[in-house]
Amino acid sequence: MQITFWGVRGSYPVPGAATVRYGGQTSCVEVRSAAGASLIVDAGTGMRALGNKLLREGSGPQSYNVLLSHVHWDHIQGLPFFSPAYLAGTKIAIHALLTAADELQGVIGGITRHEFFPVPLEAVPAQFEFHQVEAGVEFDIAGGFHIVPIALNHPFGAIGYRIECDGAAWAYVADTAPFDEVLHKQHFLPGPEPLSSDDKLALGAMREALVRRLQGVDTVVYDTHFTADEYKRFPHYGHSTPDQALEICVEAKVRRLVLYHHAPGHSDEQMDQIAADYLAKGEAVGIEVLTSFEGMTVPIGTAT
Repeated sequence: MQITFWGVRGSYPVPGAATVRYGGQTSCVEVRSAAGASLIVDAGTGMRALGNKLLREGSGPQSYNVLLSHVHWDHIQGLPFFSPAYLAGTKIAIHALLTAADELQGVIGGITRHEFFPVPLEAVPAQFEFHQVEAGVEFDIAGGFHIVPIALNHPFGAIGYRIECDGAAWAYVADTAPFDEVLHKQHFLPGPEPLSSDDKLALGAMREALVRRLQGVDTVVYDTHFTADEYKRFPHYGHSTPDQALEICVEAKVRRLVLYHHAPGHSDEQMDQIAADYLAKGEAVGIEVLTSFEGMTVPIGTAT
């Protein structure tokens, strides 16, 4: 199994001179099994280029499975530009939280209304299927993929995934805040709010479940949107720092951490510094730390 990054940014796309090397497209990862089966994780603007590649590779209509973490813009905006969707006979199965699946048709239908987009959703030739995902309820996807959904701490809810195939496992943990200061619910917070005793219990349980699900994986792709200084200013935005991700990965004893969901304001030069700093920090605790960039392919080793 291997994974390829087609979009690595968070919030909104920023392709341009300042992001040439790391890329400016938003969240999208392609998974390939040794036998060639494919799986798509998140549908940000990076999905457009992935779709063009899949269309070139395919010989007629294909079936695609998409795991969505949640339906914030940066994770779904590539769907209307996924070129295989415009080929009659294509089947696209979208796996998401129930609230996300319900909202997705309205959200995508809204942005593809005739005032904004030349092809309304109902006119797209592909057949869409929506499947509910629940944290902790495991399921299988054609091609030999076993999926373990994981609850994450993000406004309106988000889901991470442990993905197993070919005797190996990796995990996608985006988007999420850490599990100490803020418990995100079904709204955006204007700032940090006091935690009740129930909130603290919920955060502890969510963190414990995440660490448990990450045990034995080869690679963790983690939302590391903020630097430490940025997080101090925006702890209520629902994102993490590389240090917070590294702490979780050390506890789960994973082999490799991939920094992901980079802030749109981080230039290539700033990303170079982040990459160098956390490569060294990872080495100090026995974890390989990579910094994702568009086009990067990572082989996934054997699970333990």
